[in-house]
Amino acid sequence: MWKVIATGLGILALLFSCVFGYFYFKYLRYETDFVAEYLQKNPQKCAIYYAKNGKVEVAHRVDTLMPLASTVKIVIAVEFAQQVAAGKITPQEPISIGELARFYIPETDGGAHLQWLAEQRKEKKLQNNTVPLLEVAKGMMQYSSNANTEFLMWKLGLNLINENLVKLGLTKHQPLYPFVSALYVCSDEHSESGMKKMPMALYLQRANKYFELLKVDTTAKANFKLANIPLPVQKVWSNRLPTSTVLEYGSLMQKINSRTYFEPATQAVLDDLMEWPMRLNPENKKYFVHFGAKGGSTAFVLNYALYATDKKGNRTEFVLFTNDLKVFDQTLLQAEFQGFLNKLIKNDADSKEVLEILKKIGK
Repeated sequence: MWKVIATGLGILALLFSCVFGYFYFKYLRYETDFVAEYLQKNPQKCAIYYAKNGKVEVAHRVDTLMPLASTVKIVIAVEFAQQVAAGKITPQEPISIGELARFYIPETDGGAHLQWLAEQRKEKKLQNNTVPLLEVAKGMMQYSSNANTEFLMWKLGLNLINENLVKLGLTKHQPLYPFVSALYVCSDEHSESGMKKMPMALYLQRANKYFELLKVDTTAKANFKLANIPLPVQKVWSNRLPTSTVLEYGSLMQKINSRTYFEPATQAVLDDLMEWPMRLNPENKKYFVHFGAKGGSTAFVLNYALYATDKKGNRTEFVLFTNDLKVFDQTLLQAEFQGFLNKLIKNDADSKEVLEILKKIGK
């Protein structure tokens, strides 16, 4: 989402500082796990929920509203699964990639949409410029394609997605809106002060206007300028993303992981969407029967929600929301995050060590 522009010696200085900073943070300041210890040192920037076999073991700022970023796509996945189970949509319906392209904004998704399209071609699921609707939803979850997300808001009905929030017990959850279309509002306004002065009601109105326009007219893309969205403007956009709490998303992870809350037909589709880590990394199948997850990030946010059931029947739910991260810190956290997750969800000495750090946060 953001770019760093430098030339000549500036590039060398930047690379040196990044390398030095990485090793400084990893090896000199942090002894056990970079992510866990960072969270411990910055409790005001995070909210954490961790439960094992129904017992909550870590609960830090669990009722604090935090920007969800792409983690919000879980509730879209739930609505998708329920509509498939009810026969309202057909998973194999061919969807034109041109329809998805209406909502695609180049260079704003870390290459996610293009990577997903490349995978569709490789797996020969892209036929006659169409892909099955189910693959569109999978692309939203595994690759976090923003274009697929906005298309599904259109296909499923944004009003139905939001009505489902209360049914799922997510009473603090802010309604979803087309937050990628909102980038057009940011491009138009292109100043931090202007964005901050804009009332939320007007911001939502303008975002929805672009969302409706993109359904029928892709020429609006010509007005979008990535250069008009520097980091300060991105920060306002990030802060205005839909919010919820780790407690609510922890409860949603428990509902999915219990395998008793949703109807079997809905659960089967949810498994297909959520449990992409089981397909992506076959190593997970050695330890888990079920493992589903969705992350989300901006330049200032790093979120993750997961559930897992291991082969011994132990159930784990973990949700981490962060906000107001410095860009450099967010980059380091991203680099170390997979290692942190691997330690956390395996029932071994490393897992216990990381968990003990998390239990101390805010105390």
